[in-house]
Amino acid sequence: MLNAESFVSALSWLKETVRPYYLRWIYFPLNPQGRPQAFQDCWQYPFDKLGDAVRLPESTSNLPDLVFYPMTDWHARIQRTQHLARAFARLGFRSICINPHLGREFETTPLWDKAHRLAQLEENIFELHIRLPREPVFHDRLLSSGEEDIVADAIGRVLPKTAGSPGRYARAIQILSFPLWLAVARRFREAAAFPIVYDCHDLLAGFQNIGGDLIRAEADLLESADLVLFSSQGLMDRYRRVKRGMLVRNAVSAALFEAAAVSRTAEPLVAGYVGALDSWFDVEAIEQSAALYPQCRFLLAGRIEFDPIRRLGALPNVELTGEIPYHQVPGLLAQFRIGLIPFRINPLTLMTNPIKLYEYFSCGLPVVSTPLPEAQAMGDLVYVGASPADFARQVGHALEEDDPRQRAQRREIALRESWAARAHDIAAEFGALTRDGD
Repeated sequence: MLNAESFVSALSWLKETVRPYYLRWIYFPLNPQGRPQAFQDCWQYPFDKLGDAVRLPESTSNLPDLVFYPMTDWHARIQRTQHLARAFARLGFRSICINPHLGREFETTPLWDKAHRLAQLEENIFELHIRLPREPVFHDRLLSSGEEDIVADAIGRVLPKTAGSPGRYARAIQILSFPLWLAVARRFREAAAFPIVYDCHDLLAGFQNIGGDLIRAEADLLESADLVLFSSQGLMDRYRRVKRGMLVRNAVSAALFEAAAVSRTAEPLVAGYVGALDSWFDVEAIEQSAALYPQCRFLLAGRIEFDPIRRLGALPNVELTGEIPYHQVPGLLAQFRIGLIPFRINPLTLMTNPIKLYEYFSCGLPVVSTPLPEAQAMGDLVYVGASPADFARQVGHALEEDDPRQRAQRREIALRESWAARAHDIAAEFGALTRDGD
């Protein structure tokens, strides 16, 4: 007789086994809007089906290749992993980024199409699409040993081999953003001495939709990684016992926002936000701000992932734009008088270092935030409101700001805190990592 745990496991196995066919034969045809845009966007790049002849050529530089094992899809929203991969690409590093959907993004079923794909996204940046038969949701559970075999085999088939030693891999460094990938990464560290870098950019336990086994596996990843990158001081303090840690805050490519910084218009008044609209978004702070300043337009850009946020759309001076492509963000920020970071204070947000803070600063924008430690560290360049009512009052102060000196200070910080500088700092550690592995 099955106990409760075995029953849940069996039900999950059945659901995953049916999913590849249910999605493509029933759900997507009946609900085309249910197919994520990222599943369509990823196939707009040239790709090859993986075969014996499909692999990266041997590098012409002395730099190791980078294998990025991400927490999110490259095509869903531009985040830290993409920014770092692009910054490393400009330094001459080649990156292989794993698509985390592990087959769900494919248009075909695994019944007759089992081939993996290797796509080139940009110069020096490649994406590996690996198909698993059951197509698990990557944030639900750990991979089985059989699935680890498939993932490791696919990665091994595209990694270049050393000239004159066809059985030996060329140098590579593995950068993990999620503990799902740890067992696979360990295989390559043991077989080929590829170091493991954990990019700890969020408090994993603060997310509500991540499986318990994955959260527990993070402790193993923190302990076993050769280097841990922390995106905030709070995360670094929390995990200060790691054997080798490094503070690498988020950043910005300020040049992308140069036009937005110089083309701002004074009217109409716009207070704006760009990013995820999830459970950590403080709905009440925006409601009270919109009520207190009816002459101001509140423009919120992002995919709604927390249903109470939808009620903001009923307010006459609030606009919910939905998700916008990253290349449109500078143009949107050019409309803003101020930038908003209305995050509820909880363990997750207390550890966050918002990328949007640096993007707002690139445009010289006054920023209104709840009391996030990383925002408060910016001093009087950020207006801080501890409650919805206080946040609303700070919106008023920010709208009234007319200080070219503060605007210039913000832009100076954005120019200094660049993704290029972050990649350079991390790359400086690579030599020690590869020597440790010799």
